[in-house]
Amino acid sequence: MKSSNIDQLIEIMSQLRHPERGCPWDIEQDHQSIAHCSIEEAYELVAAITRNDQDNIKEELGDLLLQVIFHSQIAKENNTFDFNDVIEALSQKLISRHPNVFDPNFNKKISADEQSKLWNKIKEKEKKQNTNKVSFESISTSLSPIQKSKEIQKEASKKNFDWDSTEDVFEKVYEELNELKSIQHKKDLAKEELGDLFFVLINLAKHLQIDPDIAIESANQKFMRRFLKLEEISKKRNQNIENANIDNLDELWEEVKRGEKSL
Repeated sequence: MKSSNIDQLIEIMSQLRHPERGCPWDIEQDHQSIAHCSIEEAYELVAAITRNDQDNIKEELGDLLLQVIFHSQIAKENNTFDFNDVIEALSQKLISRHPNVFDPNFNKKISADEQSKLWNKIKEKEKKQNTNKVSFESISTSLSPIQKSKEIQKEASKKNFDWDSTEDVFEKVYEELNELKSIQHKKDLAKEELGDLFFVLINLAKHLQIDPDIAIESANQKFMRRFLKLEEISKKRNQNIENANIDNLDELWEEVKRGEKSL
């Protein structure tokens, strides 16, 4: 992005926050009041990426950038930092954590997996973690449950509290599923066991190197796409799915799936 475009965005946000001539809603906001917006916009971006909707991806990237500009303007008004400071900090981080690209003395060619490990190693060194620090205290309470679970398990894994292999995690999934099945009619216990199952599935996603947020959003999109097609077929056949039995609906569902596979 051209610097003039960034400057224009910063100026627009500055005007929106002007105490006399600005937008009443924008003026009232602070870091806490709009914190949730960044998460919501990130999810909307993931949904657009999942759909491969390029126009919507562009729009959602803009909405996410808005949150960066918004928080930077609030910080500038509080005399803590501004957008340029954000860019400078990010630039330094990218350079320091990619010595294989920017350090002329780094001659070894590394893989993507090795780069990821190198990034985390440098990150830990930069943070200079206090050994007296209580585990999980840096994890935000505002994260979504899935994101929070990912962060909790990531931190525990750093202290070697994790399964050694993917197969071990699969075994734990089966164990939790059986426990849930055995107490399914006891609501309070079932809720706890269902939570345990979700927690282990998120760990399994980590071992499979799959982002659970993206996986569930992909499943959401697939289900909606197939259900809309099911409704379309039913309408063409003058069938009312609300009055159909589950066997008929299952047949229609399988028909939709077969139609997708034949494309």
